[in-house]
Amino acid sequence: MEIDNSPGNLELQTVDQILFREKEKEFISHFMGPTKSTPYPSLFIYGHTATGKTLVVGKILQDLNVPHVWINCHESYNSLTLFTNIVQKFTSADEDVKKVSNICEFVNFLKTKLKDASETTYLVFDCAEVLRKEDPFILSVLSRLQELTRVNVCTVFISELPWVKFRSQISSFNPMLLNFPNYSKSQMSEILSCECPPDYDADFYEGYVNVIMKTFFTVTRNLAELKHLARINFEKYCEPLDEDSDGEVNSLRLWKNIEPTLKEAMGSVYLREISGSKWRTRCKSDANNQENGSNSVTPTSDKFCATRELPFYSKFLLLAAYFASYNPPKSDFKHFVKNQGKQNKKRITKKMEKNRHLLGPKPFNLDRLLSIFFSIVGERVLPSALIFSQISSLVSMRLMSRVSADEQLDCPKYKCLAELDLVNRIGKTVNIDVMGYLDDFL
Repeated sequence: MEIDNSPGNLELQTVDQILFREKEKEFISHFMGPTKSTPYPSLFIYGHTATGKTLVVGKILQDLNVPHVWINCHESYNSLTLFTNIVQKFTSADEDVKKVSNICEFVNFLKTKLKDASETTYLVFDCAEVLRKEDPFILSVLSRLQELTRVNVCTVFISELPWVKFRSQISSFNPMLLNFPNYSKSQMSEILSCECPPDYDADFYEGYVNVIMKTFFTVTRNLAELKHLARINFEKYCEPLDEDSDGEVNSLRLWKNIEPTLKEAMGSVYLREISGSKWRTRCKSDANNQENGSNSVTPTSDKFCATRELPFYSKFLLLAAYFASYNPPKSDFKHFVKNQGKQNKKRITKKMEKNRHLLGPKPFNLDRLLSIFFSIVGERVLPSALIFSQISSLVSMRLMSRVSADEQLDCPKYKCLAELDLVNRIGKTVNIDVMGYLDDFL
């Protein structure tokens, strides 16, 4: 059985070319090596982002040519779609897809499909941390499929979280564990140096890699992100070579040329505001402006380029967070309660209050954030895991910050870190007048 949904990037020709993963490759190869024997029921592989988990497993499966199905858990939003995706990958093009509506039907399907299989069939669940959102019983069933189906099947989980985060009182079964440790700084430098373009000297590219590592290693230790930064900025780094006909340029001149570009890139790590080709074009236009003595700067909206592509509800959550941070709680009724009815006019002597935008953002609790969100979103939205996950995404993007302790789970507190100009632009994309909701501007 071939891979239906190929994992990540398998550009390397052989598994031997994957650096610094010898122990892990040997472990997985021995685990999957005897194709006609029954292996341990499940294998749990864990480690931080960009540590080579998906690449190593995918290449070994490809090289051993064992029957397997690859499932990306991000593509399944509930257990029904998860089981349906697996069934579809077992079904050939000329067969009708069998409908599976529950766990029992899924187990029976595997029994029937694999009862005559002599080789081990591997079910690989990439991004397995997504399964924690599902019923714990589903994870228990998947890890014990071999026992439940009585066929030669093995489950492989690939996750960024350790197994202790998955354990529950429902399942007492423990899979075999394999950890992928983080790469060291020197290992990352060597891996990046392997991507040297064929037209350039290896020592020259190693010097460029050292510049990238010294600049960005304190900001991110994600190998995939460092690879991206190295690729998009290399052309800018080589500009002095094109200007010098002899091709001899000292390292100081190379650094001075690329220093402003790298400083700007540090503000957009992970955000991927523009594509690599557009970034290189922008660097060229900036260089031309400097040569022509022009002060014009390519218009940038540092975070707006990324937040413009935020999910629909995330935009409203960010607006609600800003309103909650810069408006007093007593003004929520005035701004966000509809059909307030006839209000008695009272003469109120209002004392002068300090501008809250000068004092900075104030913390607010989760209940207040959701109340404002449901008021401004303009449609009926039920609280769901999707909404809460988008709040976490805004926190990870540094647009919001959690100010309460991690142990406070009942009603955590947050603070909005976004600037007014950014929030105002986002408001225009969803037809909300931000200024009309802020007391400081009324």
